[in-house]
Amino acid sequence: MGDVILTTPLLKILKQNYPQAGIDFLVMHEYSDALRNNPNIDKLIAIDDDINFNGLRGLKRQIKLNNYDLIIDAHNNLRTFYLRFFLNCKKLKFKKHSFRKFLLVKFKINLMKDLPSIAERYCRMLTSSLTPLLKGGGKIENMAHPLSSQERGTEGELHLPEVFPDESSKQNVDELLTELKIGKDKKLICIVPSSKHFTKTYPAEYYSELINKFDSGRDRTVFCPYFLLIGKGNDKINIDKIKSQTGSNIIDLCNKLNILEMAELMKKCWLVISGDTGPMHIAEAVNAPLIMLAGSSVREFGFYPQNKNSLVLENNELKCRPCSHIGRSSCPKGHFKCMVDIKPEQIFEKIQ
Repeated sequence: MGDVILTTPLLKILKQNYPQAGIDFLVMHEYSDALRNNPNIDKLIAIDDDINFNGLRGLKRQIKLNNYDLIIDAHNNLRTFYLRFFLNCKKLKFKKHSFRKFLLVKFKINLMKDLPSIAERYCRMLTSSLTPLLKGGGKIENMAHPLSSQERGTEGELHLPEVFPDESSKQNVDELLTELKIGKDKKLICIVPSSKHFTKTYPAEYYSELINKFDSGRDRTVFCPYFLLIGKGNDKINIDKIKSQTGSNIIDLCNKLNILEMAELMKKCWLVISGDTGPMHIAEAVNAPLIMLAGSSVREFGFYPQNKNSLVLENNELKCRPCSHIGRSSCPKGHFKCMVDIKPEQIFEKIQ
């Protein structure tokens, strides 16, 4: 989901420079809500999450029949290589820097220090490659003038992701908060307590300890907010652990929100706390105040939040970080210090 959301600045730049172009976006159905209502997309092509080879063949025939002038492969894996291979049109593909990531993970040789965020890399793929690519002719080159330096954005300008909740999502969230008897005057803190990977997941008992620090009976200077725990599927395990160790101001929203409803809820939150997850990028996209807990993730991979309302907490003293560019099911060293050394007291102080 994070990868999909981070493509939205690329779409915005492309549409600004080629406003008459029809832009289709191919995405897994599971993540398609992240792009619904996006004004820079003309058609959303959502495919089955478990598509097989026969399905890919049919999809390739459909892409060929659509007669695109340009294909941008922002994923650049085996499946997308197959889909774009032998198609008679111009193509751009995202450079993953796989060898650099390998050197950083395996040998801690860091050749990625100067690389910008993933969203910025997507945009630079356009601004550095699109104009020369289109000079060879074709219908699309006449749809707008080439990218100017002004349109590319000034040096240092951030290209932030976007998500567009609709009226239905807004109404559903309002009804949910009314049903929970949470008034508009209440402070809301959203916690995303789980990730797909263990090494990106802050311990549930630490989350519980952090939440319990907001007991206004202990310190009158600290308000007592509602904590909204979000997730889906197996995230319920960590959520139940947190609920069993905390008070009555915990709201379990596991499996109760779609992507756009999650975005609308985060817009209403005083703070979002998350690991390196897809929902973290939703919070970034709606510019919610955000604390990211960075476990095995490192800034060089390009996924840290870029909005000014964000803060990343990480253990920079470890020589074993990063142990993976994706995430692991367990700590290779057995100590998991990248997360357990980020104490709840430290997070609480940063929140204050």
